[in-house]
Amino acid sequence: MVNQQLNQFQDTLCASIAAAQEFSVLLIDEKQHLTSTQREMINTVLPQKEQLIQRLGTLQNSILAFCTASAIEPSYGALRAYLYRLGIPEAETILGYWTVLKNTLIKNQALNKTNEAILKELIRRNQIKQAIVTNLGRQSDTYSAPGQQPSRTVHGWVEQV
Repeated sequence: MVNQQLNQFQDTLCASIAAAQEFSVLLIDEKQHLTSTQREMINTVLPQKEQLIQRLGTLQNSILAFCTASAIEPSYGALRAYLYRLGIPEAETILGYWTVLKNTLIKNQALNKTNEAILKELIRRNQIKQAIVTNLGRQSDTYSAPGQQPSRTVHGWVEQV
């Protein structure tokens, strides 16, 4: 029974690594779309990103279920102690998968933070542009040579010049 659970756990780790690496590629594509002049292409990445997030969440739940069933914390140290205590011959392989998964997820987190910063900057720039366009339509308070604000009464264009 333990061997079957470990085989399933190992398969889950491998599937998680594959999904996380696919997510890395997707985040790099997202960054390229955010920094290109054709930002409309970002819409092609978003559905794939959502699917991968859901798949990673499902795989994470499977990993957590194994840890709960094995009465261990979801950490490298706890997993290592558990595998060595049971005398599992594939312990180093499983621990290697765990490390690869963790490193890939850390890389993905950094890529996602970078994309988030790019997106925030693009939003900030768009807000500045929007404020400029909005203010173009407003009449500004200007003062004449004697220091008085001109009246807002409508005059002919000749009188305004």
